[in-house]
Amino acid sequence: MINFGAQLFTFRNVLHSVSDMERVFESVREEGGGSVQLSGLKFAYDAASLRALAADHGIEIPLTHTAWKRISEDTDNVIKEHKALGADTVGLGIMPSEYYRSAEAPDSFVGAVNAVTRKLADAGLRFAYHNHAFEFLPFEGGGRLIDKLAECCPDLDFIFDIYWCRYAGFDPAAEMKKLSGRIRHIHLKDGFSFFRIPVITAVGRGRLDIPSVLSAAAECGTKYAYFEHDFTPDPYKFTRKSFAAVRKIPGVELRV
Repeated sequence: MINFGAQLFTFRNVLHSVSDMERVFESVREEGGGSVQLSGLKFAYDAASLRALAADHGIEIPLTHTAWKRISEDTDNVIKEHKALGADTVGLGIMPSEYYRSAEAPDSFVGAVNAVTRKLADAGLRFAYHNHAFEFLPFEGGGRLIDKLAECCPDLDFIFDIYWCRYAGFDPAAEMKKLSGRIRHIHLKDGFSFFRIPVITAVGRGRLDIPSVLSAAAECGTKYAYFEHDFTPDPYKFTRKSFAAVRKIPGVELRV
């Protein structure tokens, strides 16, 4: 059973305090969700207290998006923070640009990722990479970055963003199956492109085949699915509509 929830990056412009977080927890739980991905917070918080507050509302925090500089240079404190949150996966939102500016640069990133992954694994944590569209496109020297990461970083998980995969011109369900067993978390969003301009919508309002994505996710061993919108003016409305759409899909069970 997939645990549906919210990517807090979606709410970043309305999250100013812990009390704002509590409102999000309440909203997610009311819709039948049970998890959030911690990302985009602009205020200080105590990780253990935030975990307790989330648990009071029946919400898990299994995943974060953490800055690469912190992951690579402050790994010990990142580990402590995730242990306090109860998050077993450290997530990276995007590859730093210096790692894909030349044909040789991705090799440096692979080495750095493998080193971090080993250190996190020694602490009982996993490392996961979140894709955008560019990882599916050929980079200088040939091949796709997503394939290079999959092949050369065998212990790396993926936070699979279905919209950006589709925006790049690929079938999310088919691409997910290539990474089976390594996608414990997905980002659920819908949409289309308008003259190559990305248009993101609530689930069920775009052109993605969400039922096939969720079927593939189940086959791949996905545990968590977070509704995410990169720049919505109303994150509550987006999340509510997305939950409503998923609720209508045969076989989907929400925590209500």
